[in-house]
Amino acid sequence: MTSERNKNARRIVLWMLYATDISKRSPQAVLASSLAIAEEFVPDAAQCWDLVTERVTGAYEQLDTLNAEIQALSPRWRLDRMAAVDRNLLRLGAAEILLREIPPIITINACIELAKLYGDKSTPAFVNGLLDQFCKNHAIPIN
Repeated sequence: MTSERNKNARRIVLWMLYATDISKRSPQAVLASSLAIAEEFVPDAAQCWDLVTERVTGAYEQLDTLNAEIQALSPRWRLDRMAAVDRNLLRLGAAEILLREIPPIITINACIELAKLYGDKSTPAFVNGLLDQFCKNHAIPIN
């Protein structure tokens, strides 16, 4: 899998997780209505849509577990009080790390870059710290 395909898919997955979270619609409904919109912003969206669908569906299949782990990593910030971008970046990163298809350092760095684009100024450090701790809690070497 090319890094550009992965980068595009990760960006769209974040959008889909965010849209599902905010709209309270099912991931399937959001995915079904979003390819044309995604293609307006990511011209190669169709080439990575299978990966987007797999990652969004996978994240929602383990949503309760991901949410519980994220909440445990951030006891001072309840999940429902986190910014939606932060919450969904953490879900994206944690789900991808658990797949173990991509080295965690690449996933963490990619999530930091997305945090710089879509989060506020404290989001990159917040995401970095929590995903780093997530790896430690799962005894997953970062490099």
